[in-house]
Amino acid sequence: MSGSRQLCGMTQAIDNRWHDPMTEQTNKELIRAYTRDVFDQGNVDAVDRYLAPDFLNHVTGRSGTEDFKRLAAELGSAPDTSNVIEFMVAEGDLVVALMTVTRTVRSNTTIFGYAVEGRGQSYTVHHIHIYRVADGKIQEHWALRDDISMLRQLGLIQAAT
Repeated sequence: MSGSRQLCGMTQAIDNRWHDPMTEQTNKELIRAYTRDVFDQGNVDAVDRYLAPDFLNHVTGRSGTEDFKRLAAELGSAPDTSNVIEFMVAEGDLVVALMTVTRTVRSNTTIFGYAVEGRGQSYTVHHIHIYRVADGKIQEHWALRDDISMLRQLGLIQAAT
């Protein structure tokens, strides 16, 4: 099978060597470990272990690892966080993970421009994360997140009636 695939404007040629079940399983294990170490445990040092130095986050359009180091530090000091991988699918160098994410806001913060008082309010939302893995590191990341539900659960916006 030959041809090409396109993801968010990126086209990549594929051929029969592109599908390798062992590599796909290894890539899924990498994403599991990354999620556990960085997001569940808040291990800042783990970020460089999993992300390539020129890592591209398509959610923000920024390259590098600093954003995820900052996020790991925030999550490491925040109790009541959970990142459950409901399932993963891997094909070639891509891994897709459906996740259930739970957070509790314990300190004052700003979320999408909204001031949030840290009163211990929690939210649970679903995310779909897509990762491209090469040379044993995460090279690129895309995500679809249910930020509207998060804002509703935190009482920052009202549901449409």
